[in-house]
Amino acid sequence: MVCLVPAIALMASLAIFSSCCAQAGSANYERTYPPRMLAVTGEARSYFVEFRARDEVGGFGHSYVTLGAVEATGKVRETIVAGFMPKSADDDYWGRFGMPVTGSVGVVRSDFTRRPDARFRITISKAAYYRAVSKISRLRWTWTMYELLVRNCNNFVSEIAGSVGLRTPLITAQYPVRYVAELQALNSR
Repeated sequence: MVCLVPAIALMASLAIFSSCCAQAGSANYERTYPPRMLAVTGEARSYFVEFRARDEVGGFGHSYVTLGAVEATGKVRETIVAGFMPKSADDDYWGRFGMPVTGSVGVVRSDFTRRPDARFRITISKAAYYRAVSKISRLRWTWTMYELLVRNCNNFVSEIAGSVGLRTPLITAQYPVRYVAELQALNSR
């Protein structure tokens, strides 16, 4: 009887905790979509990559990349938008505690609607542009596990930055806005 009471109390508290988790995970979670990948027109005269990050209320923030081209007319056209994040609401919730969860290379609506708190854009060659596009495509199919301290959105940004020849911060387990600022500082000297 003495052992049964703590066991029942533990199971009841776990049941309450798990029901709270399901509600909390879905409150801040945004559905992920496949990355936006549009073709570059033959009129492109230069290419760019931009690293972006934003703070999020109740979260750690998010970093992602955009690639694009400047057409012969001078019009700037974003062709790629992609980041790495937990795949579902439950994954998002448990991932905040550092647990390995299912990850996805993609976008969320906020990547298009919210202004980034940090951004770093550089002009790149056509070859570097296509290396970055290829890297994003490969990561989309190979990166399936998200881990807050080991493989996160900053790691994704680091992979893309490295593919275009940039130096990257050694520590990726930091707030995304700070990470993008450090990426810029390393490559602005």
